[in-house]
Amino acid sequence: MILEIVGSTVMGGLLAYTFLDKHGVSDASKIQRIASACGLHVKEDGKKCTIHLLRRRHHSWGIEYVYRIPLGLAFEDVQKRQQHIEDGLNHKRGFLDLTIEDIKTLRLRGDIVEQIKRLLIGTKHRKELRLEYDGALKIRVYKEPMPTAVPFDDGTLQKCAGWMVCVGQSREGTLYHDFDKIPHLIVAGTTRYGKSVFLKNVITTLIHTQQEAVRLTLLDLKGGLAFQRFKDARQVETVAKDVDESLGALRTIHAEMQRRQAEFLVEGHEDIREARMKRRDFIIIDEAAELASVGEPDPVVKKKKIECEHIIAEIARIGGGLGYRLVFCTQYPTADTLPRQVKQNCDARLCFRLQTEVASHVVLDESGAEKLPFIKGRAIYRTDRKHIVQTPLIENDFIDKTIKPHIVIKPRKEVAQHEGKSSQETPAGGSYTLVIE
Repeated sequence: MILEIVGSTVMGGLLAYTFLDKHGVSDASKIQRIASACGLHVKEDGKKCTIHLLRRRHHSWGIEYVYRIPLGLAFEDVQKRQQHIEDGLNHKRGFLDLTIEDIKTLRLRGDIVEQIKRLLIGTKHRKELRLEYDGALKIRVYKEPMPTAVPFDDGTLQKCAGWMVCVGQSREGTLYHDFDKIPHLIVAGTTRYGKSVFLKNVITTLIHTQQEAVRLTLLDLKGGLAFQRFKDARQVETVAKDVDESLGALRTIHAEMQRRQAEFLVEGHEDIREARMKRRDFIIIDEAAELASVGEPDPVVKKKKIECEHIIAEIARIGGGLGYRLVFCTQYPTADTLPRQVKQNCDARLCFRLQTEVASHVVLDESGAEKLPFIKGRAIYRTDRKHIVQTPLIENDFIDKTIKPHIVIKPRKEVAQHEGKSSQETPAGGSYTLVIE
């Protein structure tokens, strides 16, 4: 009883201090002040007007504040100031840096002194924001940060049905990409932020969940190291390591695609579903910028790269309906390295941190990727909506365990060289070499 009285007295004193101190205001008021201070205001009848609070709603994850945006301002203006608002909410002014929301977190039946101590020494989580607009500005203030690591395990695989792969954990829950609904995917981001790990997630998932129906053509333009462990899986047709090998693999895909298109025309099938074909062919390209022809000084290599670009563009343009799935990955997204046909026909993008706003616009058609935190695996997943996700981290040991039942001894096809062109088909009179590794 005495402890509760003491606790109530302490909390009452803190509340009084908070209300009397001009800085001890709610997040709603602070957001309004910050918005006005950073230029989000207009003049109405000679008075300065900024965003105006309409309502707030408490959720398990935090609080959603709804504001009216004054005439003359746009949602884009607020988006550009998101970092100002977030930093302002997390700004520390002094030792007794408490808000009304902080006081409300204290519990009488707990150790009040210890709770206050934790608040005062700065162990509070950084508040993160999300902005939305549906006629009114919605600012979600989360009381817990997003996870910085999401493991990829057996549970992850079990939840991937059909042609779905796990994209990652978002504020709304776990997100999945369904390659039967959105055939093609662009993946971008600077090196060491999660692109290759995500591609491993995709390959491992497809081998496990679609053992008899998937066929994988992997183009690893970083020398083949990232995809090396998958090369002997029976679902993998080839792992190409350079321009010549990539061109040979793409020619094979292109010829098959043309044959399948001719068959569909004869049989009257509109697409792969109507033809009732179970198989899907995935072309996964890691560091596609190495296939860009612009800036290539060698005329022979340039010609090969141009042909690669044309085939990739055709896969993006007509391959979806024929059962071909393109995952186009690059760390240098520019108008030259991300072909227009590929971008126009890829309705899903997964973008890790990029260095510039220009690069973000190339991939997402808007800024944002350059503002992502320096956290490996943090990305923006965009389809018809945009989500911030923490992509799952898959360990190599888990990959090896998962694909082990699918590793086979493959006959290696001898590559024919005809007039300077590579072909993955065994030529007449050619032979197979048995490779045991």
